[in-house]
Amino acid sequence: MTSRNTGRKIAFGFAAFSIFNMVVSLAILIYFMVTRGTGDVATASMFATTLFFFSCGIVLYLMSKPPRHKLEPWDSIEKTE
Repeated sequence: MTSRNTGRKIAFGFAAFSIFNMVVSLAILIYFMVTRGTGDVATASMFATTLFFFSCGIVLYLMSKPPRHKLEPWDSIEKTE
């Protein structure tokens, strides 16, 4: 298995940052649900923000994973059996 290159390491850093922001916005969402209720505009906005950070974190994490297999160059000689 190969390691992450520089671009994938940056994507992994942003994924961790997005998940951290998701946890913070989830805490604020829970606070707003307790104090303001579910019908408030700020609560709905925090729910959307939490969902946004979660989806960004998942996508960035999947983008940052190193490839499973080493790809051969397109002009390499194919092995025929």
